[in-house]
Amino acid sequence: MKNELQKISKQAYEFLLADIRSILDAQAKRNEKATNQIKVQTYWLIGERIYREILRYGERAPYGKQIIFMLSKDVGISVSQLNSIIQFYKTYPVVQHLSPELTWSHYFVLISVQDRTSRSFYETQVISNRWSVRELQQRIKDNEYENCCKEKKLPLSPPRRIPQITEIIKNTYDLGFLALSSEYTEQDMEKALINHIGRFLLELGYGFSFVGSQYKIFIGDQIHRIDLLFFHIPLSCYVIVDLKIEKFCDLFVGQMNKYLTYFRERECYPYMKDPIGLIICKEKEINEVHYALGRLSEEIFVADYRLGLPKEEELVQALNQFSALHSDLPPRQSRVIQTLPTDKPFSIHDYQKIAGISLATARRDLKELSEAQKITRSGQGKKTIYRHV
Repeated sequence: MKNELQKISKQAYEFLLADIRSILDAQAKRNEKATNQIKVQTYWLIGERIYREILRYGERAPYGKQIIFMLSKDVGISVSQLNSIIQFYKTYPVVQHLSPELTWSHYFVLISVQDRTSRSFYETQVISNRWSVRELQQRIKDNEYENCCKEKKLPLSPPRRIPQITEIIKNTYDLGFLALSSEYTEQDMEKALINHIGRFLLELGYGFSFVGSQYKIFIGDQIHRIDLLFFHIPLSCYVIVDLKIEKFCDLFVGQMNKYLTYFRERECYPYMKDPIGLIICKEKEINEVHYALGRLSEEIFVADYRLGLPKEEELVQALNQFSALHSDLPPRQSRVIQTLPTDKPFSIHDYQKIAGISLATARRDLKELSEAQKITRSGQGKKTIYRHV
């Protein structure tokens, strides 16, 4: 009996362990993708703002160089990186044309491709074939576009892929652009979101279309009002948003489930998929959400919101994690570059000591990291120093 109990316990533990690993892996992928999108959008906004400032003075070279040099010193981004960010905006002036499938490292390589058709070809191939940054660099070096032109094989349109629900719903929404007072109500938040609906749509992500606010539905002899109603075009389904300015409560789930059932039976057309519910609240506790949702976890999602920008150290940490999580870096390089200081330069000997490798291997690593735009190099000989990008 004792051995049987141990056997059952071991099997139960293995199932538990597999579930926990699955949850952690899924969350890590979502965090990595969200951080990547934030980085790409942040660099686009920076490039747009700097370029707009330079245009005020007719793109005069001395003024532009002076602005970039001053910004480099004050914000801690290298001159070469700022120039790349500006070139990124000039190459992709419409933010909606940016693909969530491409990382900043991909875009850094793509902006070096001058011909628009050629660049579109490589964008398509990265998305279709999931090329790493290194593979993209090698394909460009091998003139794959020109070779395909000769063979008359030019797939310039990426295949349309329907996203997963988990790919479009965030864990946290940044509503800092609302500028609400210290004592705000749900009505204040909803009104502010309506006034900034364009900015909120950007925060929600690609594919959302705004339908209306305080959307009326009739259940029995009562009128119910849905805070915000959206339609997600790629998923072809309604997204019902319920705003709460307090901590998550299981009562919210019952209300949302009622709305979903009504829409599924009364509002959805045959070509539509089942609606999705999104509860955005001030705070949530992961276990409370898990047990409250149960089998509804594929229909109802819970996210929290923040009204202020993250602290500078939080942004630095997020960017460092982003760099370390890049699949195109070997494990050793990912580990070491995460450990190296981000606020000051480091030498080849610093890298060698942390990595525990030979000087020749450290030199090769730093060369590869520099080519991958993870670090910058300055100086010559023994005075050579490196910095995080």
